Amino acid sequence: MIADLTYFRDDAEDGEAVLGRRGRRAPSIDTLALFALEEAIPAAERRRIARATSFALVIEVPSAEWVEPVRSACTTLGNWGATNFARSGASRTEDRADRGNDIVARRLAEGGRVLGVSQACDRYLPSALVGAADGRYRIAVPSNGVIARVIRAATGQRPPAMPPSIAAGLGIWDLCAAIRAGSARACVERLAAAAEARSTVDGQVADAVPFPSLRGYGPSHAWGMRLLEELEAWREGRLGSFAAIDRNVVLASNPGLGKSTYVRSLAKSARLPLLVSSVSSWFSQSNGYLDGVVKHIDLTFEEAYSRAPSLLFLDEIDSIPSRSSMDGRNSAWWTPVVTHMLLKIDECCAREGAGVCIIGATNHPENLDAALVRPGRLGPVIRISPPAAPELAAIVRQHLGADLPDLDLSVVAELGLGATGAQVVGWVKEARARARAAKRPLEADDLLDAVAPPDTRTAGEKMRSALHEAAHAVGAEVLGIAHVEQVDLILRETAAGGTSMRTRLGPLPTRDDLERMVTGLLCGRAAETVFLGEASAGSGGDATSDLARATAFVAGIHGSFGLGGGIAYRGPMESVARTLAGEPALRAAVEADLARLLGDAERLVAEYQDVVQAVAEALLERRVLGGDALRRLIAEARPGRARQPGDGR
Repeated sequence: MIADLTYFRDDAEDGEAVLGRRGRRAPSIDTLALFALEEAIPAAERRRIARATSFALVIEVPSAEWVEPVRSACTTLGNWGATNFARSGASRTEDRADRGNDIVARRLAEGGRVLGVSQACDRYLPSALVGAADGRYRIAVPSNGVIARVIRAATGQRPPAMPPSIAAGLGIWDLCAAIRAGSARACVERLAAAAEARSTVDGQVADAVPFPSLRGYGPSHAWGMRLLEELEAWREGRLGSFAAIDRNVVLASNPGLGKSTYVRSLAKSARLPLLVSSVSSWFSQSNGYLDGVVKHIDLTFEEAYSRAPSLLFLDEIDSIPSRSSMDGRNSAWWTPVVTHMLLKIDECCAREGAGVCIIGATNHPENLDAALVRPGRLGPVIRISPPAAPELAAIVRQHLGADLPDLDLSVVAELGLGATGAQVVGWVKEARARARAAKRPLEADDLLDAVAPPDTRTAGEKMRSALHEAAHAVGAEVLGIAHVEQVDLILRETAAGGTSMRTRLGPLPTRDDLERMVTGLLCGRAAETVFLGEASAGSGGDATSDLARATAFVAGIHGSFGLGGGIAYRGPMESVARTLAGEPALRAAVEADLARLLGDAERLVAEYQDVVQAVAEALLERRVLGGDALRRLIAEARPGRARQPGDGR
């Protein structure tokens, strides 16, 4: 029960003088919910509610832990008798919109008063009460004004200046624990410390690199910087509402390109609590049944609301399947989950004062449900590409810190071009481990050996790899499908060399464009056949191999893009490629096209074999060849030939 708080009410005369004269104090656990309620409901409205014989009142609170304290505070607005509903969703059977409507209807029909308090009023309170409410109010995260009043009531002292939105991210019990009798200044210091501790819900946020210092993120970095600016404008009152902030996005990239690093750095610089969730956690932290998964989704968003403003990171969001790709059995189970997720995102975007930024991450953006990433939900989808050489050098410097200050990192970047941020972390760790094992400071060779390990292949194996990569690079330039940035002979976990390039194909490729892309992918295999008489297994093996990608493009021509024998859409090109084993006619068409395009690739390599040979020899000598040097070799080998995109087939 709320204590007698006359001396602490916002409409009391000379509250501080009375407080000082009479020595009255009130603990924060008694005042916080009350003062927050008084801020939400103007004094004139509170008097009207208190005088009314019949009244239906609905109060929305920030989170579940506020429900009971606010219900208790509402006793200052009059007697509600036994007809008050304080529902947090704790009871699966009772906390539902279809329970209690008969009680509400009878009480109001008899001229009585009914109270409802919840963090999700439309879901948990009786629908009759929500629909017939004479007053509906929302209690937000306490403002600095409310916190100042609570501190004055607890300490008898006026608090010093406080940071903006000092209660943001803190629950009601966090606030009550920090505000105690004694010094007002100490209360403010405890609140600031609690807010700082809560801002690192993810333990790796504290050690994250400040977001403006991140490198290699392209358009996604520009989006994040804009978010930081808009959050600062909102905090300073220059932006009308949190809802005006462009705050939701999906980050898409290959594994290891730093999506998690991005989010942690952004949360740190934005001074937002970071909550990390994923589909796998919805299963592992619930009973795994449909109702448990849906309930865990609700809890995830409610926790984000309770710590608002906050950042909710939904990792591996492609684990929420697209409804268009489900079969009947899966659809019956997953459709309610997908639909509920869409409703929660809509609620988060529309809910006044929700204060939640949502960032999704995926390695497979093509698998996302279109409704999930439309504008107004989690759109746009921003792709993160492997960093260019200058960006890679900057990333290496970030992880090296003060070590090797005089090392020219452009050399390291050239050797490692095409690597991910995760690989950079591995390089630096490996280099430091070598130095520790040798009981000496870190040296340049430690890092260089980690980036480009000594090549233990035989001369024949090196030559095969050099011809393979040289043909890819020459083919890309001759066919006009890409601008080659670098070609190398660096051993990696999944490759014996690499060609880094930027595609030149536009957003609306024709069949000829796609077939030229496939021809370029097959040039490596073709070079092995032309120069060595037979191909190796190096062009196939996994889903990222040359053969897998070439097959997917050709399958897409027939089943995704409507550029083959028919126009029926069968799904994304990777999905169509996976169906080839069960569709003989389609498999035959794809196989015929691949054989024809491999023939084109072999003819191209044979025509440009002097160029391919020169590039391969340069790779054997240097291990790395830049794009400009490659183009010079092509020009020198064929000085009289004017090459145009697509020429040479």
